[in-house]
Amino acid sequence: MHNLDTLFLDRDGVINLKLDGEYVKNIDQFEFISGVKTSISKLSKIFKRILIVTNQQGIAKRIMSDKDLDALHEYMLLELEQNGGVIDKIYYCPHLSSENCNCRKPNPGMIQQALIDFPDIKLAHSYLIGDSDTDILAGNKMGLISIKVDDEYTLSKWCSELLTVIK
Repeated sequence: MHNLDTLFLDRDGVINLKLDGEYVKNIDQFEFISGVKTSISKLSKIFKRILIVTNQQGIAKRIMSDKDLDALHEYMLLELEQNGGVIDKIYYCPHLSSENCNCRKPNPGMIQQALIDFPDIKLAHSYLIGDSDTDILAGNKMGLISIKVDDEYTLSKWCSELLTVIK
């Protein structure tokens, strides 16, 4: 088996559909991208752990609360679990980009926190999947294998390719 360690996933645009010019604030607005549930189930079997690292400045903008976000994440985790997927922890940055905090991607604070929580993470054998340049920059800063996804090259497509390579 290949040395696959930790999979870091961005949320909006990777796991769920992004809303144009808006934030996903509640369960009604949360829509899984096609194939994601099955992919995360498969990835859960080959990675030691899966962590979500997501910027959520809608909280600082008071468009949503931490409680709203928690409820949305509980729903997401339950849906993934029912399909055999495991997310070990969710990290989110609630700050505005103007605050220039260390946790907001492209800064690597959420990944650094994960290293404190899971000191055995082997960065060289870990991946970050994101849909924006800031995701990729954060992953690159920490030496992760960083993969950019979009509407065409989705998490599901990457998962299929990875499974083909490691068999």
